[in-house]
Amino acid sequence: MQNNVYSVLNCAKEFLRSIKIDDYKASAEELLSAVLKIKRSKLAAVREQKLTEKEISLFNLYIQRRAKREPAAYILGSCGFMGFEFIVNENVLIPRTETELLTEEVLRACSFEKERNAFCGGLTVLDLCAGCGCIAVSLSKLGGFKAIYALDISLKALEIAEKNAKINEAENIIFLQSDIFHSVKDKKFDIIVSNPPYVSESEYAALEPELKYEPQIALMTGEDGLFFYRRIARQAGAYLNGGGQIFLELNANKAEEIKDIFSRSGFKNIKIIKDYSDLPRILTAGIS
Repeated sequence: MQNNVYSVLNCAKEFLRSIKIDDYKASAEELLSAVLKIKRSKLAAVREQKLTEKEISLFNLYIQRRAKREPAAYILGSCGFMGFEFIVNENVLIPRTETELLTEEVLRACSFEKERNAFCGGLTVLDLCAGCGCIAVSLSKLGGFKAIYALDISLKALEIAEKNAKINEAENIIFLQSDIFHSVKDKKFDIIVSNPPYVSESEYAALEPELKYEPQIALMTGEDGLFFYRRIARQAGAYLNGGGQIFLELNANKAEEIKDIFSRSGFKNIKIIKDYSDLPRILTAGIS
């Protein structure tokens, strides 16, 4: 067998496909490009390049780990989000495109306010359940906010988030260990954003094996998956300035229930935004 990029990559794809890895093509290409330290888009240009024994050994190790359903992001220890690179491991969720939509909605709203001559640089943000810090760091880099508070109950997650802020040179982020609002009881914010745990117990049992590698505490909550939405809806109003807004990632299966929770808690102008799969994914709401 030839040990060039083309043959090694095709062999890996076929192996992953044979064991029913859905994203076998993307996984093999992502892992090999990491081994070769090139962009995935450049693989075709080096298809005849021979791999060294060290590169083959490392790639085989990566493929064997992926075969056990370990996510590629954990194998490589990093993941892209909003054009930035983030450290990830088993202590934090892997950032996803749905959460990019959430971040983009916050930025879009701020851009709209800026066009109305509001001073965007004076706005403060609270990121609940911050995880690896992907939302807070991206908002810091792209939003020009006065301050961002990033909260998580997991100290291990906050350690990763702080590293991500440092490597991305994101300033004005304050990281605090907190069970929801506990550590910011004396503060108010212009924006609250959160991708909270929202998988129900029955939904968690049916998840694909890859998701079982991710921290359960960041995925599953309570019997019906609505625990954090209820808590946030009940308390958030006390932490928002007048005219403040809240932005949440949704469990698409329970969007109407979540909308009703926030409506009954007094929130106004509630909107549901769909994701690229046409599923209800983002909730935005305000207070009078």
